[in-house]
Amino acid sequence: MPAGKPFSVFTEDCFSGRLTSIEGRPREIAPFPKVNPLTGPIAVEGVRAGDILAAHLVSLKPARDWGVATISPNFGLLSGTRAAPNLQPEQDERVWIWRFDAERRSLSTTASNRATLTVPFRPFHGTVGVAPAHGEVRLGLNPGDFGGNLDIPDLGPGATLYLRANVEGGHLYIGDGHYAQGDGEIAGTAIEGAFDTTLVVDRLPADDRFDWPRLETDSHIGVVGVARPVDDAIRVAATGLVRWIAELTGLDTMDAHQLVSQACTLRIGNLVNPAFTVLCSIGKDLLGANMAIQGGAHGRLRGVGRLGK
Repeated sequence: MPAGKPFSVFTEDCFSGRLTSIEGRPREIAPFPKVNPLTGPIAVEGVRAGDILAAHLVSLKPARDWGVATISPNFGLLSGTRAAPNLQPEQDERVWIWRFDAERRSLSTTASNRATLTVPFRPFHGTVGVAPAHGEVRLGLNPGDFGGNLDIPDLGPGATLYLRANVEGGHLYIGDGHYAQGDGEIAGTAIEGAFDTTLVVDRLPADDRFDWPRLETDSHIGVVGVARPVDDAIRVAATGLVRWIAELTGLDTMDAHQLVSQACTLRIGNLVNPAFTVLCSIGKDLLGANMAIQGGAHGRLRGVGRLGK
């Protein structure tokens, strides 16, 4: 794929489009680990190992008028799991089909007492990543310093994700479309949906200071931390943001630490995957005018995406 040119991909939902009714059985339809199909790998021309790959999401259009969410036994923050067992009874398996209202930009489903549940449509990709380092092969459920299954709701239309390439071409992959998700994805799934997504990617020079995934929107920059327990994920994200701000502004580390401490936002991506994810972000308006963030890649790619629509 040429760098700097918009292109479109189709991504299937995490159940491969096969879970279509409340009578469906998620663990029969998509038994672990045959879940979360991804589109890719996409080789980006000119990208070498060590380079930074910038992936800008131009638009995410629902490919269907419905999404699906589940609760499954021994999965999710409020259930006993293999890694965090307890002696409580298992939750039953259950499926919700959420209908998308394009005019109202919302999704609705019917509760067991016939009440209507409604949430805002907030599209994003739960998974955007590149090939891991050292030839490692990871399941699509895994997040890491290569990106992957981050489940960060900020990774929607207009966002730019920066990832360090580990192989020639980067081998970008994308999927796990979410029509909506609360912070933490506590039940184990979002409202999972298929997307027709347009994005534009570019190569940025290698930077020895670049470590964990970075995210930029029109208003904020942030660093994604991945670890268990969640406080270690927060440390990774916050440390990364402090160091990035020091680089951008010329502040010393302690002053950057103070700024982040007083003004940052912590968003928990997920608390259910093999590792937890946290985005530590801050408003760009606090960093000074004319800030050259990642060489101005976000603004440049945003402009390319708008022209290419």
